[in-house]
Amino acid sequence: MPGTVELLFWYASIVLHAVLLSQFYRHSLVSGYPVIFTLLLAQCARSLWLTQYVITPEIFQQKLNDYGLTILFTEPVLIAGRAAAVFELCSHALQSYRGLSFLSRMTMLVALGASAGVSLLLHWPEFSFSGESYRYLRMVYLLETTVYSALLVFLLLLALFVLYHPAPLKRNLLAHGIGYGAYMLSSAAAVWLRNQDATQWTRAASTLRLGVAMAGLAAWAWLLSPQGEEETVDVHVPLSPATERRVLERLEALNSALERK
Repeated sequence: MPGTVELLFWYASIVLHAVLLSQFYRHSLVSGYPVIFTLLLAQCARSLWLTQYVITPEIFQQKLNDYGLTILFTEPVLIAGRAAAVFELCSHALQSYRGLSFLSRMTMLVALGASAGVSLLLHWPEFSFSGESYRYLRMVYLLETTVYSALLVFLLLLALFVLYHPAPLKRNLLAHGIGYGAYMLSSAAAVWLRNQDATQWTRAASTLRLGVAMAGLAAWAWLLSPQGEEETVDVHVPLSPATERRVLERLEALNSALERK
């Protein structure tokens, strides 16, 4: 049974999901970010559905199998949705450079495959089912931590690209990146912690995940605005005028060459 703090974080995250969804509607952002919107909607719907199993400790014990099966069958769908959301973020981040955006989508598949291989090697010691009561659930969590590690590596590479290249970045896209990045980081860390010892760390890992995710959702909701689709922010590292000019020239040349192919 989730503890008091965990439940508070859980209900607060549901409220924050609802706030974000309403902002997407009010600010007319649904058509621009359909994958992220659908992902938020699915996460909110699942959390609301699961609340029926945690009303009391007695109900939780009675419905424990239903609770576990809900997570088991919905988590793979959410994992796929989060991977698709990374594609959407990448596409928007490189919107000013259409050729590079095409290149990034192609190379992302290769990068995710390579990152997944590295992630599997790093997490291989966790592929042990000794003392695990819910073997299929652990398999889902192992898939989750492997995919999230790969996605985090790619998001880090994308962030480094944006920081070094003085390309325009929408303020709303920065909000999406902060909120989504916090959620992915907390999920990867929590699943890794839970996989160390399910009996000891399940509740602590879940509380950590919900707490960090809630902070990310709050920052996301606070930064999102209708003006953010037009306003741009300067997030790249300071460069000298000559260096910035050379970087932009190389970037435009590469983008033009890719667009001609």
